[in-house]
Amino acid sequence: MKKSYRIWSLLPIVFLTLFFLSTTAFASKVSVVPLGQSIQIDLQYGSVFLSHDVLITDDYWLKSGDTIHQINDQTISSIDDLKRQLKDKKQIIIQYERNKTMYTKDMSADQMMKLFPFLRDATEGIGTLTYFDPSTNEFGALGHQIVDHTSGVTPKFSEGSIYLSSIEQIKKSIPGKPGYKITSHGNNSPPIGGVNENNVYGVFGKLENKALANIPMHQVAVAEKEEITTGKAIMRTSIDGEKVQDFTINISSVDGHLFQFTVTDQQLIKKTGGILQGMSGSPIIQADKIIGVVTHMYIDKPKNGAALAITEMMKKNP
Repeated sequence: MKKSYRIWSLLPIVFLTLFFLSTTAFASKVSVVPLGQSIQIDLQYGSVFLSHDVLITDDYWLKSGDTIHQINDQTISSIDDLKRQLKDKKQIIIQYERNKTMYTKDMSADQMMKLFPFLRDATEGIGTLTYFDPSTNEFGALGHQIVDHTSGVTPKFSEGSIYLSSIEQIKKSIPGKPGYKITSHGNNSPPIGGVNENNVYGVFGKLENKALANIPMHQVAVAEKEEITTGKAIMRTSIDGEKVQDFTINISSVDGHLFQFTVTDQQLIKKTGGILQGMSGSPIIQADKIIGVVTHMYIDKPKNGAALAITEMMKKNP
């Protein structure tokens, strides 16, 4: 089976500023299944936007994040749509949105061609599944939002899918240089679930029933943030093929919904150097309860990371 290979980073280096304390009521889950599988996440935007500023004329710029809605009064939702509308046309009128305001601009075909290297209609990346709720088939992953890696923009998406990925190689983290996973998945492999939400708490959706047969259904209780303590805990993640493993960490401090930890597992340190880009979403378990989710690492100290309380992640809506 033909495989496609990906080297992606969804693990932010400093991400704590995105976590807002929410007053949204949390409907407490009695138990969920901690996961840890590596996944590829594909989001289709349902629109076309610019990933960089582009100079059209001497004094007219289209800006990063501008979304093109129409070409010559024809609605477009993908780059392929845009190409079809431009075929054999010498003069073009585009309608685009910037900061919730609509604009129109007359452009030549040559000017339009300047945009193509900077147009985006989808994004993809690698992360880690955090939990699964057997009562609803809902999953949560990442513990943070997906942001387009070239523009920094978080466009709305029309549909999204997740695929199981296999770890083929590891580039170790060293101080000053975060490591990463090289992963693959079969081009014809079906998605294991659909994405319906992408917000500051993570990526959420439902797993397909056919995917559930391969997931061990060992449920654990969900810990409230007040139950998180300093000391030994387990980080569940994948660093070899599709195998999920438990590795020891030590929680050094707890501050509300956030806590700091250090990787102490020598097997993990030997293979990865500590935390890798792509480990965001790895569940953390303490005293047989799921307590949190890995959200970021420290560049200069790759054995050190930070996590978000699982109850905060499960709020879903900031």
